[in-house]
Amino acid sequence: PPEWIAKLRHHIGAWPVSSAAIAIGQAALRDSAWISETRANLATRANALDRLIHSTGLISSGECHLFRRIATANAHDLFHHLCAHGILTRPFADDPHHLRLGLPADAGDFTRLEKALRHV
Repeated sequence: PPEWIAKLRHHIGAWPVSSAAIAIGQAALRDSAWISETRANLATRANALDRLIHSTGLISSGECHLFRRIATANAHDLFHHLCAHGILTRPFADDPHHLRLGLPADAGDFTRLEKALRHV
């Protein structure tokens, strides 16, 4: 019930974060070499994802290196096809022609996505 949510939010805040997560985040933000390496790695992987998406005839957009928005007339069918291959995307209720696809975590995930997209 909304009353319970309001009481909980009052006590723990809108989005509580553990002290361990805060400590790890602070350490990461102080590590400029890690930041540079991570930015470069994410950009490289995002570019590879863009090439894959475009090679399958889909259109991608997005400036965030963590995910891409895919435009396709059959987003609903593509969502279910990718789910059947263990790839979760985010459909948009207000925009049925787009899906949000996260950056694959590693080479194995990238290969699995490539196989799924090539066999739509």
